[in-house]
Amino acid sequence: MPRVSDVLVVLTYAMIAVVASLAFERFGLLSSGLAWIMGAVVFLIAGQVHAAAARAEERRTLARDLHELRAANMSLLEELEEVQTRLETVETGTGPQRKGAAASRHEDGDHAEEAYELSDAVEGVEGYSIPASAARAQNPQDERLIADLMSRLERAGQSTAANLTDAADPDIVRAALDANRIDLYLQPVVSLPQRRTYFYEGFSRLRDEKGEVLAPAAFLQAAEDANLITDLDNLMLFRCVQIIRRLTKSDRRIGIFCNVSLRSIADEEFFPAFLDFLRRNSDLAGSLIFEMTQAAFEGRSATAARNMARLADYGFRFSIDQVSNLSMDLAELQRAGVRFAKVEGRRLVDAAHGAEPIAGREPGAIASEDIAGLFARYGVDLVAEKIETESTVVEVLDLDVGYAQGHLFGAPRPVREDVIAETDYASAGHRRAG
Repeated sequence: MPRVSDVLVVLTYAMIAVVASLAFERFGLLSSGLAWIMGAVVFLIAGQVHAAAARAEERRTLARDLHELRAANMSLLEELEEVQTRLETVETGTGPQRKGAAASRHEDGDHAEEAYELSDAVEGVEGYSIPASAARAQNPQDERLIADLMSRLERAGQSTAANLTDAADPDIVRAALDANRIDLYLQPVVSLPQRRTYFYEGFSRLRDEKGEVLAPAAFLQAAEDANLITDLDNLMLFRCVQIIRRLTKSDRRIGIFCNVSLRSIADEEFFPAFLDFLRRNSDLAGSLIFEMTQAAFEGRSATAARNMARLADYGFRFSIDQVSNLSMDLAELQRAGVRFAKVEGRRLVDAAHGAEPIAGREPGAIASEDIAGLFARYGVDLVAEKIETESTVVEVLDLDVGYAQGHLFGAPRPVREDVIAETDYASAGHRRAG
């Protein structure tokens, strides 16, 4: 039927063109030859107008279908969240540690279970979080269970809050390195909208002599001041490589973002051994991404830039996080081998609505659905980080961002001690005195 309709439309336009030609000739407006040429022009113009109208209708139909598909997707997500809520409600009654292990298997698959497990909910606040969906309990008894668990977590958090913010003494860092009290935590980075784990980000956590955990903000500066940062980076590199080798046995697509200090990359004593180790493990180039802050990347020295290029020559990629300025030079990121940029999800959404310039463009000059495509044209994938709520996920999906990270998808969790034992690197021969 559409084909018959198209034929009828063409015949209609042809008849209009013939009538116009005869009219031009009949009333003496044009000569016979010019009248028929003008008729042909009328036919072509009518065809173009019809084609433009047809394309506009196709775009409207496509937009409507995409809207319906997005609505169906959100409906499915709500149903899945409801199912997860019921499962988590049942598991809550069996104890937080068992609940955490089940959530790990559900969110990250078998390879994640092999890599790490949750710490006790009260003793390891940094390794555990209450999923947002679990807060919507189905009955008063479940609500009391959740309220009690959250109260215990809050008390534990208050007891360790000072450790997460106070600066550590360099001697504490040195003692932790000597005693192998540097732990590796992993947090999943998932694809959108599937929420399949494609990467992990590795975080270092230091334990003092009392077993209390120090976050990076508390000890990294002390490590820099004491000239211990290269030892710390070396340790984390060895552990990340070992974890990657274990994970890629079951899934070759899994990768790890490994935080590294540009001071280590620019260190002429440390870097040759660092590069030699990576050269011997260049088969992992597709799975190991070195991450640094935007401020560190933009302030890198010529030596650091040159050594980054040498790593890129072996196929290793880079990522920047803690992005405070979206008006970045994408061409420079591409030249430096940066393939990922982590931006807070809320910041991305606000920028898409014209809150700040993006990649040198004026605020609001880029359509929200084109932001990820703009970065992709320079080989950079956006990762929306610090995602805590489903509503933020919905808004990020509208931006076509490919990856996301945050407590909604999984909190940082410690790697099992037996895995860490295989990656010990406490030999004094590999460290310089601070």
